[in-house]
Amino acid sequence: MKSVILSLFACLLMTVTLQAQQNKNQLDIQLNKNVLQPGDSLIVKVDYKDNTGRLINQSLATVELIIQNEQGLRTNLRWPMINGQASGAIFLPDSLARGKYTLLAGLQQRFFEVRGKLQDAKKIGKIQAMLLTKTGEWDYQEVPVSQNGTFSINNWLFEDNALMAFSDPGNSNRPLNIRISTQLDSTYKPLAVAGQSFYLGKPSATVRSSLDQPVKITEASFAGPRIELQAVVVKSTVKSPAQQFNEEYASGLFKSGNERLISIMDDPNALGFSDIFSYLQGRVAGLQISPGGFYGGGARWRGSPVTFFLNEMRVSAQDIANIPVPDIAIVKAYPPPFFGAPGGGGGLAIYTRRGGESNYLPANRQVFKVRGYTPAETRLDMDKLNM
Repeated sequence: MKSVILSLFACLLMTVTLQAQQNKNQLDIQLNKNVLQPGDSLIVKVDYKDNTGRLINQSLATVELIIQNEQGLRTNLRWPMINGQASGAIFLPDSLARGKYTLLAGLQQRFFEVRGKLQDAKKIGKIQAMLLTKTGEWDYQEVPVSQNGTFSINNWLFEDNALMAFSDPGNSNRPLNIRISTQLDSTYKPLAVAGQSFYLGKPSATVRSSLDQPVKITEASFAGPRIELQAVVVKSTVKSPAQQFNEEYASGLFKSGNERLISIMDDPNALGFSDIFSYLQGRVAGLQISPGGFYGGGARWRGSPVTFFLNEMRVSAQDIANIPVPDIAIVKAYPPPFFGAPGGGGGLAIYTRRGGESNYLPANRQVFKVRGYTPAETRLDMDKLNM
Protein backbone atom coordinates (compact mmCIF):
# COMPACT_ATOMS: atom_id res chain seq x y z
CA MET A 1 0.00 0.00 0.00
CA LYS A 2 1.25 3.40 -0.93
CA SER A 3 1.00 6.22 1.57
CA VAL A 4 -0.26 9.64 0.61
CA ILE A 5 2.65 11.93 1.27
CA LEU A 6 2.94 15.69 0.99
CA SER A 7 6.42 17.17 0.78
CA LEU A 8 6.31 20.55 2.51
CA PHE A 9 8.35 23.26 0.78
CA ALA A 10 11.50 24.25 2.69
CA CYS A 11 11.55 27.69 4.26
CA LEU A 12 13.86 30.07 2.34
CA LEU A 13 15.56 33.32 3.33
CA MET A 14 13.26 36.23 2.58
CA THR A 15 14.21 39.84 1.87
CA VAL A 16 10.89 41.68 1.68
CA THR A 17 8.65 41.75 4.77
CA LEU A 18 5.25 43.35 5.33
CA GLN A 19 3.34 42.86 8.56
CA ALA A 20 -0.44 42.74 8.76
CA GLN A 21 -2.45 45.24 10.72
CA GLN A 22 -1.54 45.31 14.37
CA ASN A 23 -4.22 43.25 16.08
CA LYS A 24 -4.42 40.32 18.41
CA ASN A 25 -4.00 37.73 15.68
CA GLN A 26 -1.43 38.65 13.08
CA LEU A 27 -0.16 37.29 9.77
CA ASP A 28 3.24 38.19 8.45
CA ILE A 29 3.84 37.80 4.68
CA GLN A 30 7.40 37.60 3.38
CA LEU A 31 8.37 37.61 -0.32
CA ASN A 32 11.77 36.97 -1.86
CA LYS A 33 11.28 40.21 -3.86
CA ASN A 34 8.42 42.46 -4.94
CA VAL A 35 9.56 43.20 -8.50
CA LEU A 36 9.83 40.12 -10.71
CA GLN A 37 10.24 39.22 -14.37
CA PRO A 38 8.50 36.52 -16.42
CA GLY A 39 10.17 33.20 -15.70
CA ASP A 40 10.91 34.14 -12.07
CA SER A 41 9.46 32.35 -9.08
CA LEU A 42 7.73 34.27 -6.31
CA ILE A 43 8.75 32.69 -3.01
CA VAL A 44 6.09 33.25 -0.35
CA LYS A 45 6.32 32.58 3.36
CA VAL A 46 3.45 33.26 5.77
CA ASP A 47 3.88 33.28 9.55
CA TYR A 48 1.17 33.51 12.18
CA LYS A 49 1.77 35.27 15.48
CA ASP A 50 -0.41 36.20 18.42
CA ASN A 51 -0.22 39.48 20.34
CA THR A 52 2.82 38.23 22.29
CA GLY A 53 4.79 37.62 19.09
CA ARG A 54 4.96 33.85 19.60
CA LEU A 55 4.11 31.32 16.88
CA ILE A 56 1.34 28.77 17.36
CA ASN A 57 2.79 25.62 18.88
CA GLN A 58 1.87 22.25 17.40
CA SER A 59 -0.98 23.83 15.46
CA LEU A 60 -2.48 22.73 12.15
CA ALA A 61 -4.24 25.38 10.09
CA THR A 62 -4.69 26.49 6.49
CA VAL A 63 -3.64 29.65 4.67
CA GLU A 64 -5.81 30.67 1.75
CA LEU A 65 -4.15 32.97 -0.78
CA ILE A 66 -5.97 35.17 -3.29
CA ILE A 67 -3.90 36.68 -6.11
CA GLN A 68 -5.55 39.48 -8.12
CA ASN A 69 -4.21 41.45 -11.10
CA GLU A 70 -5.04 44.95 -12.26
CA GLN A 71 -7.73 43.65 -14.64
CA GLY A 72 -9.66 42.21 -11.70
CA LEU A 73 -8.89 38.56 -12.46
CA ARG A 74 -8.19 36.50 -9.36
CA THR A 75 -7.17 32.97 -8.49
CA ASN A 76 -7.07 31.02 -5.23
CA LEU A 77 -4.37 28.89 -3.66
CA ARG A 78 -4.16 27.22 -0.26
CA TRP A 79 -1.26 25.81 1.69
CA PRO A 80 -1.13 23.90 4.97
CA MET A 81 0.16 25.85 7.96
CA ILE A 82 2.09 23.73 10.44
CA ASN A 83 3.46 25.19 13.66
CA GLY A 84 2.49 28.66 12.50
CA GLN A 85 4.30 28.60 9.15
CA ALA A 86 3.34 28.03 5.50
CA SER A 87 5.47 28.52 2.40
CA GLY A 88 5.67 27.82 -1.31
CA ALA A 89 7.00 28.89 -4.71
CA ILE A 90 4.79 30.37 -7.45
CA PHE A 91 6.23 30.26 -10.98
CA LEU A 92 5.35 33.31 -13.10
CA PRO A 93 5.10 32.28 -16.78
CA ASP A 94 5.58 34.63 -19.72
CA SER A 95 1.85 34.44 -20.50
CA LEU A 96 0.95 36.51 -17.43
CA ALA A 97 -0.06 40.14 -17.96
CA ARG A 98 2.54 42.67 -16.87
CA GLY A 99 1.57 44.94 -14.03
CA LYS A 100 0.77 45.07 -10.33
CA TYR A 101 -0.57 42.04 -8.47
CA THR A 102 -2.11 41.92 -5.01
CA LEU A 103 -1.64 38.89 -2.77
CA LEU A 104 -4.16 38.44 0.05
CA ALA A 105 -3.76 35.87 2.82
CA GLY A 106 -6.44 34.61 5.19
CA LEU A 107 -5.95 32.07 7.98
CA GLN A 108 -8.42 29.24 8.60
CA GLN A 109 -7.98 27.68 12.03
CA ARG A 110 -8.71 24.23 10.61
CA PHE A 111 -7.05 21.58 8.50
CA PHE A 112 -8.34 19.43 5.64
CA GLU A 113 -11.41 17.56 6.80
CA VAL A 114 -14.27 15.74 5.10
CA ARG A 115 -17.66 15.62 6.79
CA GLY A 116 -20.32 13.32 5.45
CA LYS A 117 -23.64 11.69 6.10
CA LEU A 118 -24.73 8.21 5.16
CA GLN A 119 -28.46 7.68 4.65
CA ASP A 120 -30.00 4.52 6.15
CA ALA A 121 -26.96 3.89 8.35
CA LYS A 122 -28.73 1.86 11.05
CA LYS A 123 -26.93 -1.37 10.22
CA ILE A 124 -23.57 0.14 9.22
CA GLY A 125 -21.17 1.02 12.02
CA LYS A 126 -18.31 1.89 9.69
CA ILE A 127 -17.49 2.45 6.03
CA GLN A 128 -14.28 2.09 4.06
CA ALA A 129 -12.82 5.27 2.53
CA MET A 130 -10.23 5.23 -0.25
CA LEU A 131 -8.21 8.20 -1.50
CA LEU A 132 -6.55 8.18 -4.93
CA THR A 133 -4.38 11.22 -5.67
CA LYS A 134 -3.58 12.76 -9.03
CA THR A 135 0.00 11.50 -8.78
CA GLY A 136 -1.20 7.90 -8.48
CA GLU A 137 -0.64 7.47 -4.73
CA TRP A 138 -3.43 5.90 -2.72
CA ASP A 139 -4.47 5.14 0.81
CA TYR A 140 -7.53 3.80 2.60
CA GLN A 141 -9.02 3.63 6.09
CA GLU A 142 -12.12 2.45 7.90
CA VAL A 143 -14.23 5.34 9.18
CA PRO A 144 -16.70 5.02 12.12
CA VAL A 145 -20.28 6.04 11.34
CA SER A 146 -22.47 7.43 14.15
CA GLN A 147 -26.04 6.28 14.70
CA ASN A 148 -27.42 9.27 12.82
CA GLY A 149 -25.18 8.45 9.83
CA THR A 150 -22.61 11.24 10.19
CA PHE A 151 -18.85 10.70 9.91
CA SER A 152 -15.66 12.73 9.49
CA ILE A 153 -12.18 12.21 8.04
CA ASN A 154 -9.44 14.60 9.13
CA ASN A 155 -6.09 12.83 8.86
CA TRP A 156 -5.36 12.97 5.11
CA LEU A 157 -2.95 15.50 3.66
CA PHE A 158 -2.43 15.67 -0.12
CA GLU A 159 -1.80 18.08 -2.99
CA ASP A 160 -4.05 18.95 -5.93
CA ASN A 161 -7.27 17.12 -6.78
CA ALA A 162 -8.01 13.54 -5.79
CA LEU A 163 -10.80 11.00 -5.84
CA MET A 164 -12.40 9.84 -2.61
CA ALA A 165 -14.47 6.66 -2.75
CA PHE A 166 -16.61 4.91 -0.14
CA SER A 167 -17.89 1.35 0.23
CA ASP A 168 -19.47 -0.94 2.80
CA PRO A 169 -16.65 -3.19 4.12
CA GLY A 170 -19.19 -5.84 5.09
CA ASN A 171 -20.90 -5.91 1.70
CA SER A 172 -18.92 -4.44 -1.18
CA ASN A 173 -21.90 -4.88 -3.52
CA ARG A 174 -24.19 -2.70 -1.43
CA PRO A 175 -24.80 0.78 -2.94
CA LEU A 176 -24.33 3.68 -0.54
CA ASN A 177 -26.20 6.96 -0.39
CA ILE A 178 -23.60 9.47 0.85
CA ARG A 179 -23.27 13.23 0.87
CA ILE A 180 -19.98 14.91 1.78
CA SER A 181 -18.47 18.38 2.09
CA THR A 182 -14.92 19.56 2.77
CA GLN A 183 -14.47 22.15 5.49
CA LEU A 184 -11.80 24.03 3.56
CA ASP A 185 -14.35 24.68 0.80
CA SER A 186 -16.92 26.05 3.26
CA THR A 187 -17.57 29.61 4.36
CA TYR A 188 -15.32 30.70 7.21
CA LYS A 189 -14.28 33.78 9.17
CA PRO A 190 -10.50 34.30 8.93
CA LEU A 191 -8.60 34.23 12.18
CA ALA A 192 -6.22 36.80 10.66
CA VAL A 193 -5.70 38.51 7.29
CA ALA A 194 -2.79 40.21 5.53
CA GLY A 195 -1.91 41.68 2.15
CA GLN A 196 1.15 42.33 0.00
CA SER A 197 1.77 43.61 -3.53
CA PHE A 198 4.29 42.63 -6.19
CA TYR A 199 4.94 43.74 -9.76
CA LEU A 200 5.61 41.71 -12.88
CA GLY A 201 7.75 43.64 -15.36
CA LYS A 202 9.39 47.06 -15.04
CA PRO A 203 7.45 49.41 -12.74
CA SER A 204 7.81 53.18 -12.67
CA ALA A 205 9.53 54.78 -9.71
CA THR A 206 6.15 55.80 -8.28
CA VAL A 207 4.70 52.31 -8.58
CA ARG A 208 7.87 50.75 -7.18
CA SER A 209 7.63 52.85 -4.02
CA SER A 210 3.95 51.91 -3.58
CA LEU A 211 4.82 48.21 -3.41
CA ASP A 212 6.11 48.64 0.11
CA GLN A 213 2.85 50.20 1.34
CA PRO A 214 0.44 48.11 3.45
CA VAL A 215 -2.49 46.53 1.64
CA LYS A 216 -5.76 47.12 3.46
CA ILE A 217 -8.11 44.15 3.31
CA THR A 218 -11.13 42.91 5.23
CA GLU A 219 -12.39 39.51 6.30
CA ALA A 220 -15.14 39.84 3.66
CA SER A 221 -12.52 39.16 0.95
CA PHE A 222 -12.57 35.50 1.95
CA ALA A 223 -16.34 35.04 2.28
CA GLY A 224 -17.88 32.44 -0.01
CA PRO A 225 -20.77 29.99 -0.29
CA ARG A 226 -20.68 26.54 1.29
CA ILE A 227 -20.00 23.76 -1.21
CA GLU A 228 -21.52 20.30 -1.00
CA LEU A 229 -19.56 17.92 -3.21
CA GLN A 230 -21.54 15.92 -5.71
CA ALA A 231 -20.76 12.34 -6.68
CA VAL A 232 -18.83 11.84 -9.90
CA VAL A 233 -21.09 10.71 -12.72
CA VAL A 234 -19.29 8.56 -15.28
CA LYS A 235 -20.86 8.97 -18.72
CA SER A 236 -20.29 6.90 -21.83
CA THR A 237 -17.98 8.41 -24.41
CA VAL A 238 -16.68 7.58 -27.85
CA LYS A 239 -13.09 7.85 -26.62
CA SER A 240 -11.59 5.02 -24.61
CA PRO A 241 -10.19 5.65 -21.09
CA ALA A 242 -6.68 5.27 -22.53
CA GLN A 243 -7.35 7.91 -25.18
CA GLN A 244 -8.75 10.28 -22.58
CA PHE A 245 -5.74 9.68 -20.33
CA ASN A 246 -3.38 10.32 -23.26
CA GLU A 247 -5.07 13.62 -24.12
CA GLU A 248 -4.90 14.87 -20.55
CA TYR A 249 -1.39 13.83 -19.52
CA ALA A 250 0.74 13.58 -22.69
CA SER A 251 2.45 16.82 -23.69
CA GLY A 252 5.02 18.32 -26.04
CA LEU A 253 7.05 15.81 -28.02
CA PHE A 254 5.05 12.98 -26.50
CA LYS A 255 2.04 14.02 -28.60
CA SER A 256 3.74 13.10 -31.86
CA GLY A 257 0.71 11.36 -33.38
CA ASN A 258 2.96 8.60 -34.74
CA GLU A 259 3.05 6.48 -31.60
CA ARG A 260 1.45 3.19 -30.68
CA LEU A 261 -0.86 3.58 -27.68
CA ILE A 262 -1.13 0.52 -25.43
CA SER A 263 -3.72 0.56 -22.64
CA ILE A 264 -2.89 -1.34 -19.47
CA MET A 265 -5.92 -0.01 -17.60
CA ASP A 266 -8.27 -1.71 -20.10
CA ASP A 267 -6.53 -5.09 -20.14
CA PRO A 268 -7.08 -7.25 -17.03
CA ASN A 269 -4.63 -9.83 -18.44
CA ALA A 270 -1.78 -7.34 -18.04
CA LEU A 271 -1.88 -7.75 -14.27
CA GLY A 272 -0.58 -11.31 -14.59
CA PHE A 273 2.82 -10.22 -15.95
CA SER A 274 5.82 -9.70 -13.68
CA ASP A 275 6.95 -6.51 -15.45
CA ILE A 276 5.95 -4.32 -18.39
CA PHE A 277 8.72 -5.68 -20.63
CA SER A 278 7.32 -9.21 -20.41
CA TYR A 279 3.90 -7.86 -21.30
CA LEU A 280 5.15 -5.88 -24.32
CA GLN A 281 7.04 -8.73 -25.97
CA GLY A 282 5.51 -9.37 -29.39
CA ARG A 283 2.86 -6.63 -29.02
CA VAL A 284 4.63 -3.84 -30.92
CA ALA A 285 5.82 -4.54 -34.46
CA GLY A 286 9.53 -3.80 -34.85
CA LEU A 287 10.21 -3.48 -31.11
CA GLN A 288 12.63 -6.15 -29.89
CA ILE A 289 12.95 -6.68 -26.14
CA SER A 290 15.70 -8.78 -24.59
CA PRO A 291 14.39 -10.62 -21.51
CA GLY A 292 16.25 -10.21 -18.21
CA GLY A 293 18.65 -7.53 -17.09
CA PHE A 294 17.38 -4.54 -19.00
CA TYR A 295 20.46 -2.44 -18.65
CA GLY A 296 21.50 -0.24 -21.55
CA GLY A 297 20.29 -1.76 -24.81
CA GLY A 298 17.58 -3.95 -23.29
CA ALA A 299 15.28 -2.95 -26.16
CA ARG A 300 15.95 -2.06 -29.79
CA TRP A 301 13.77 -0.86 -32.62
CA ARG A 302 14.85 -1.55 -36.21
CA GLY A 303 18.40 -1.93 -34.96
CA SER A 304 18.41 1.37 -33.01
CA PRO A 305 18.51 1.62 -29.19
CA VAL A 306 15.32 2.60 -27.38
CA THR A 307 15.18 5.49 -24.88
CA PHE A 308 12.88 5.04 -21.87
CA PHE A 309 10.66 7.63 -20.19
CA LEU A 310 8.58 7.53 -17.02
CA ASN A 311 5.85 10.20 -16.97
CA GLU A 312 7.89 12.01 -19.66
CA MET A 313 11.13 12.00 -17.61
CA ARG A 314 14.06 10.03 -19.04
CA VAL A 315 14.95 6.97 -16.93
CA SER A 316 16.85 3.72 -17.29
CA ALA A 317 15.34 0.47 -18.55
CA GLN A 318 15.88 -1.00 -15.08
CA ASP A 319 13.69 1.74 -13.59
CA ILE A 320 10.94 0.78 -16.02
CA ALA A 321 11.30 -2.92 -15.20
CA ASN A 322 10.83 -2.19 -11.49
CA ILE A 323 7.40 -0.55 -11.90
CA PRO A 324 4.55 -2.85 -10.82
CA VAL A 325 2.27 -3.45 -13.78
CA PRO A 326 -0.90 -2.54 -11.79
CA ASP A 327 0.58 0.97 -11.31
CA ILE A 328 0.80 1.57 -15.08
CA ALA A 329 -2.03 3.29 -16.99
CA ILE A 330 -0.76 3.43 -20.58
CA VAL A 331 2.39 2.78 -22.62
CA LYS A 332 3.33 4.82 -25.69
CA ALA A 333 5.81 3.34 -28.16
CA TYR A 334 7.51 5.73 -30.61
CA PRO A 335 9.21 4.25 -33.70
CA PRO A 336 12.53 5.77 -34.81
CA PRO A 337 13.29 8.51 -35.42
CA PHE A 338 11.73 9.90 -32.26
CA PHE A 339 12.84 13.49 -31.61
CA GLY A 340 12.87 12.94 -27.86
CA ALA A 341 15.47 10.16 -28.16
CA PRO A 342 19.19 10.88 -28.67
CA GLY A 343 20.49 9.80 -32.05
CA GLY A 344 17.04 9.45 -33.57
CA GLY A 345 16.28 6.05 -32.01
CA GLY A 346 12.91 4.82 -30.76
CA GLY A 347 11.19 5.71 -27.51
CA LEU A 348 9.09 3.93 -24.92
CA ALA A 349 7.04 6.13 -22.53
CA ILE A 350 5.37 4.70 -19.43
CA TYR A 351 2.58 6.66 -17.72
CA THR A 352 1.51 5.69 -14.22
CA ARG A 353 -2.04 5.85 -12.94
CA ARG A 354 -3.34 9.09 -11.50
CA GLY A 355 -6.17 10.18 -9.24
CA GLY A 356 -9.12 11.81 -10.96
CA GLU A 357 -9.69 8.77 -13.19
CA SER A 358 -12.74 6.92 -11.89
CA ASN A 359 -11.87 3.90 -14.04
CA TYR A 360 -9.18 2.95 -11.52
CA LEU A 361 -11.56 2.52 -8.61
CA PRO A 362 -13.31 -0.75 -7.74
CA ALA A 363 -16.97 -1.06 -8.66
CA ASN A 364 -19.84 -0.33 -6.26
CA ARG A 365 -18.25 2.68 -4.63
CA GLN A 366 -19.62 6.15 -4.08
CA VAL A 367 -17.02 8.43 -5.70
CA PHE A 368 -16.33 12.14 -5.16
CA LYS A 369 -13.69 14.53 -6.48
CA VAL A 370 -12.05 16.49 -3.64
CA ARG A 371 -9.56 19.36 -3.69
CA GLY A 372 -6.51 19.17 -1.48
CA TYR A 373 -3.75 21.71 -0.98
CA THR A 374 -2.02 23.67 -3.71
CA PRO A 375 1.36 22.09 -4.57
CA ALA A 376 4.24 23.79 -2.77
CA GLU A 377 5.70 24.54 -6.20
CA THR A 378 2.98 25.71 -8.57
CA ARG A 379 2.44 27.75 -11.74
CA LEU A 380 0.35 30.92 -11.54
CA ASP A 381 -2.59 30.79 -13.94
CA MET A 382 -5.03 33.69 -13.71
CA ASP A 383 -7.52 31.88 -15.96
CA LYS A 384 -8.23 29.32 -13.22
CA LEU A 385 -10.54 30.11 -10.32
CA ASN A 386 -8.90 27.54 -8.04
CA MET A 387 -5.44 25.99 -7.92
